[in-house]
Amino acid sequence: MTRKDPIGPEFYVPLGTAEKVSDVAFYLAAALSIIVLLVDKTTQPKLYQAIQATFALAVIGVFVCGIVIRTYFAARAHSGRIADFVSNAFSVPLVASPSEGYYNTSANDPFLRIGASVLENTLFTKSIVAKMLYFERSRIGIYVFVWLWAVLYRATDLDLLTVAAQVLFSEQLLSRWVRMEWLRSRVERLYDDLYALIQSNSDITSKEFRARVVEGLIRYETSKAQAGLSLSSRVFHKMNADLSQKWQSLSGQLGIAPSKSPGP
Repeated sequence: MTRKDPIGPEFYVPLGTAEKVSDVAFYLAAALSIIVLLVDKTTQPKLYQAIQATFALAVIGVFVCGIVIRTYFAARAHSGRIADFVSNAFSVPLVASPSEGYYNTSANDPFLRIGASVLENTLFTKSIVAKMLYFERSRIGIYVFVWLWAVLYRATDLDLLTVAAQVLFSEQLLSRWVRMEWLRSRVERLYDDLYALIQSNSDITSKEFRARVVEGLIRYETSKAQAGLSLSSRVFHKMNADLSQKWQSLSGQLGIAPSKSPGP
C-alpha cells in the first residue's frame, strides 16, 4: 500500500520551524541576559545599549512566537490531523488530500478503526516521549545542580542568580520537562485502557464500546493539546521500524487486521 501523509508537510513542518525559531530566540535572550551583566555600562555605554536592545527584541520574539505557535501553527496542525483521522475512520473526505496508508488498521467498523488507530498512536507517542525524556531529564538535572550550587556558593552575584532562575523556570526548560512527564503518564494510562477495552469487548457495536472509544479519542487529543509538545521527528524515525513491528504483533494479538505499511 502506498503511504502518503500530506498533513505532515503542510501543517507539522511549519509548526516545527516556528518552534525552532522560538527556541533560538529564547536561548539568544538567555545568553544576552547574562552577557549584559558582564558589560560595564559606564565604560562601554554603546555596547551595553546594543546588548540591551537586542535582548529586548529577543524577549519580544519569544513572546510573539509563543502566541503565534499556540493560536495558529499548533491549532492548525491539530485540526488538520484530527480531520484526517476522522476521514480515515469513517471513509469520508473531510480534508482535500486525505492520507493513505498512514493509519495501520483495516478494520471495517469505524469505531473499531478509531479505537485501533488511537491505540497505535498512544503506543508511538508514549514510546517516543519516554525516549525524549532521557535527554530532557539529564538536561534539567544538570541545570538544577548548577543553579543550586550557585545558590549555595555565597560569592555568586545575586543578579546572575536571578537571571539563571528566570531561564531555568522558563517555558522552554523546567515547564517543558514537567509537561513531557505529564503527557507520558497520561498517554500510558490511555494505552492500557484502550488495550483492555479492545481485548475484553467482543461486541464492537455496543453503545458502551463506541462511547469509550470516542472518550479515548478525546482524552488523547486533549492531552496532546494541553501538553503543547511536538514529538521529535529524529526520535520517531529512529524508533519507527521497531514500533511498527511491535504494533503488527500487538494488533495481531487483538484480532485487528493491520495493513503492511509503516507506522505513523
